[in-house]
Amino acid sequence: MGIYDRDYYREDSRWHNPLARSKATLFLVLLFGFFYIAEVATVERKQEPIGRANEIRLTETGNSRLTEALELNVSRTLDGEVWRIVTYALAHPPFYIFHIIVTAVFLVWIGHQVEDLYGSKEYLAFFAVSTLLGGVAYLIIGAITGTSPALLGPSGAVTAVLVLFALHYPTRTMTFRFFIPIPVWLYVAIYAFFDIFGLAGGTVNPALVAVHLTGAAFAFIYHTYTLRMLNWLPGGNARGKTARRVPQPRLRVTRDVPEPEPAAAASSVGGGSAKAASGGSPVDEHLEAKLDEVLEKVAKFGKESLTDGEREILLRASEVYKKRRRPS
Repeated sequence: MGIYDRDYYREDSRWHNPLARSKATLFLVLLFGFFYIAEVATVERKQEPIGRANEIRLTETGNSRLTEALELNVSRTLDGEVWRIVTYALAHPPFYIFHIIVTAVFLVWIGHQVEDLYGSKEYLAFFAVSTLLGGVAYLIIGAITGTSPALLGPSGAVTAVLVLFALHYPTRTMTFRFFIPIPVWLYVAIYAFFDIFGLAGGTVNPALVAVHLTGAAFAFIYHTYTLRMLNWLPGGNARGKTARRVPQPRLRVTRDVPEPEPAAAASSVGGGSAKAASGGSPVDEHLEAKLDEVLEKVAKFGKESLTDGEREILLRASEVYKKRRRPS
């Protein structure tokens, strides 16, 4: 039976629409966008005379009441406003739209691929823990130095996601300065070099460097020791494997049907003769066998139960089969 005849491949649109299987990424982009609009809407305005009698004008001070409530202000946090060690990630400088655009582009470009590997819930948990650890690091170093300005944006979580992506795909290509293609591992190295160079030169806030390094270190430990944030919640176990559960399956796995006649198989695109849709080359039966096992597991226990290797199989199979479906 050909892979194209299977119900889970033919009917599941998530193979073709990345956003459909990147719910956490879409949620984060919308969340950051909503808070940015709210920040701009709450920017304070003051009245100024314009030199004519009884005439004034409204000018924007650039200060947003919402931003001031969310930002990681070290002194206010130490005074008891502890929510700031997390909420700073939701805040971006009002009227500095480039900041929010970079965050959104990064999440769509890199974040959704990490979500594909770990699942939406685990990805959100990883993002949240990275944010918390970065906030704690900024608070500690800021309290020691005593000169740190308020922190805005999810820089700690963004660094953690970037490093985790680089650990999985070190040779993937990224563009440096928007036009120079370089491998991801080199991009991360340059990222770290600028932080260290700026720290040595006194041009970079030490607390901000601590946020980046904390995110990078957490991603390295998370990947090296195969940590899973969801396993720390009720329902996980100490061995690092998600407890079995039986949700409604998102993919339907069916038994193979009898092979078609040889003549029909030869003329069918993606038919069941163990031949590819084009060129007559043999189908990778080993990949198909592993894919069947992975999809059986998804149907029984959910996508979050998959290991890193099994998610790699899903991604590789998706790329192979999408290429074969393209019209010649």
